[in-house]
Amino acid sequence: MSFFLTPIPRPFRLCILPMLFLIVTPSMATEVSASVRRFLLSDIGSERATQGPGNKIVTFGDKTHVVWQDSTAEGYFARIRTLDRKSGEWSETWTLGEGRDNHARPTITVDSKGFLHVIIGGHHTGLQYRKSLEPNDASSWTDPMAFGKSTYPVLICDASDRLHLTGRHDQDWKGLDHYVKPVDGDWEYRGMLVKKQGRHKFYGAYNDALAWGPDHQTLHLSTGFFMGLQGDGSRTLRGLHQAIGYMRSNDFGETWTKADGTLIETPATTETIDLLEEGERDPEAFDQPKPGIDHCGIAVDSTNQPYVVYVRHTPDPMRPYLKTYEEDEGWVERPLGKAIAENWPDWGFLGCRVSMSEEDVLCLLITLVPKEHPEANWNPGVWGRPAFWLRDFPEINRIVWLESRDGGQTFTAKEIVPHLPDKGTLLPHLEQPTGFNPISGRLPGFLYIEGLSRYTEEGEVIDNKVYYCEFGE
Repeated sequence: MSFFLTPIPRPFRLCILPMLFLIVTPSMATEVSASVRRFLLSDIGSERATQGPGNKIVTFGDKTHVVWQDSTAEGYFARIRTLDRKSGEWSETWTLGEGRDNHARPTITVDSKGFLHVIIGGHHTGLQYRKSLEPNDASSWTDPMAFGKSTYPVLICDASDRLHLTGRHDQDWKGLDHYVKPVDGDWEYRGMLVKKQGRHKFYGAYNDALAWGPDHQTLHLSTGFFMGLQGDGSRTLRGLHQAIGYMRSNDFGETWTKADGTLIETPATTETIDLLEEGERDPEAFDQPKPGIDHCGIAVDSTNQPYVVYVRHTPDPMRPYLKTYEEDEGWVERPLGKAIAENWPDWGFLGCRVSMSEEDVLCLLITLVPKEHPEANWNPGVWGRPAFWLRDFPEINRIVWLESRDGGQTFTAKEIVPHLPDKGTLLPHLEQPTGFNPISGRLPGFLYIEGLSRYTEEGEVIDNKVYYCEFGE
């Protein structure tokens, strides 16, 4: 059974704003200014409209499809629009489904035939899956299929058009689920890929990312761990143990290894995964910050070499890491921090999205915040989380661009979107090649919001502007 979607009846609230501009900011020393086309997709984006680890942009043939989350007094809705690259015009806005809250954001991929596949995330509720009825066409979809009970889904498509999904296991926050959907079958639960050890209590979070190696043969996974050591449910005790881990599969998720080929028994833990970073705070040391380790993402080049990005806020805030695996050396760090310091000396790295083109251009869409602020609370931070205080100051967030054409040895910096002093440019999202949407002969497109990202108050609806951007010729 299937049905066609009706565009939302707000033609005057949604408009297209094509804009070609050059950004030159005297206070920031960049080598290159970028020409970027910017389009207003929505002016009712939710407070988390473009957030989440799953991909939100796919380009297939002569069309680009973009998903995000809107908010209204009636609730939170997953939405999609399509750019016809031949005419330069955008489609109507189509509603894909409703979610429980601002965690119910959509993610999208595309198979070899051009069929679009969307997951609407849950939050201790079932996931919703839909497939387009026609290839490369977002106007009509199958009925929603409910399955699982995961949060923060990541969706990709393999060489045989099977879909793979990861998401946080929401029964006691045990670990990271893995689901697989054959072309003509239902979603199958394959078990957990990572989990928290027995000594960890109550809440857990696993912000993961998936990326294909060349020809969709190797599946790479990197993930964060955010786990407590005591179990009373208090936010002050969450995330006392934090880490970044990596593993890969050469048989489409059946078995997993470290980067050096060492077999990993799944579900992996911080003790068995390929560990890149780890930190732990004493549960009684309330005057000290938690580790402040945040996972950003993973990209893989044409030689099957992974690049993992994350940030750590202890002992000093905003310390970025870009690590790649070299066969003779193991995990080595690239000079990402140096590139930030040279190009934006008064600003620090808060987070980023990462992607790779087929020409091995490593792209980082980065959120910066000032190094100095009168209300800064890095140590110990709100609930011991070093960066949490920034949620009250969205206007100081800005988005910039770094790219590398030599595997992270050197970088080119670009100013890409205007920054308004009274509004933040927040929650950037970068197009990723998660299915049959190669990023070839171009740089990836990206999303962001202008407005607020804090939690809503009772009865409040936050409306943000949602922008899609892409580089010009």
